[in-house]
Amino acid sequence: MPAWLVSLFHSYGSDFFRSAVLVVVLLLVYGSIVRTIAANPRVPVDTRRRWMINIRNALIIIGLAGFVTIWARELQTIALSMVAFTAALVVATKELLMCLGGGLVRSMSGSYELGDIIEIGTIRGRVMDITMLSTTIIEIGPRHDAHQATGRSLNFPNSLLLTQAVARENFTGDYVMHIITIPLPYSVRPARAERLLQEIANEACAPHLEGARRHMAMLESKLLMDTPSVEPRISLQPASEKEYRLIARIALPPRERQRIEQAILHRFMFECFPETEPHPAAPAAD
Repeated sequence: MPAWLVSLFHSYGSDFFRSAVLVVVLLLVYGSIVRTIAANPRVPVDTRRRWMINIRNALIIIGLAGFVTIWARELQTIALSMVAFTAALVVATKELLMCLGGGLVRSMSGSYELGDIIEIGTIRGRVMDITMLSTTIIEIGPRHDAHQATGRSLNFPNSLLLTQAVARENFTGDYVMHIITIPLPYSVRPARAERLLQEIANEACAPHLEGARRHMAMLESKLLMDTPSVEPRISLQPASEKEYRLIARIALPPRERQRIEQAILHRFMFECFPETEPHPAAPAAD
């Protein structure tokens, strides 16, 4: 064995041993907890995945703190002797530090959790994984007013959380307020269109109204916040000299948005613009 390797083990052998023991203990704890969680079918899959991600991140933080404690004396010596190198390292790892800072901000503020539907910049989707450095989402789109998964997985660094606002679409939980905007020409009389859309929205949302009322009342008492009315509301908005907009606000479960929106739009558009049967061709003259 080379002399330098013998000297290294002689000087830092105990630190290496404690570091190895720490890694083995953390891996055993993580494996045991993950097996216990995975073996509990009574807990929903999203909840189990959230627990495993939180446990993984917590053990990583514990491991980093343990390494810092074990190697504190050596780190202090290095820090004192390499101040200039440390400053250069901070500049070089600025993005990494910003990602860690963004992850810390998210954890402290609770801006979003696993399973939430968020929008940050041009990125929008359902959160599937969260680490200290990045967040992975399943994209929803392709436009802002679409609510179907595109099948693409997007990963963005947590540093974006320090510079851009995060919109959380399902902040109210089991029921959300959803907006449907319909542009119409003035040839379709606004009074008739508004009355028709109100009737269709009332009928489509009727099965969910009572549950939405109870949920919003619970949020109001629990979070001390003003909650919007869950009754379907229709607003008119002039857009130009050629068209106006009907804006419907409805309350419904997040997973039902696409289905109920399409049901309302299909029925409204088909009744507002009925298909006309072509006239039969006149018989040819003899």
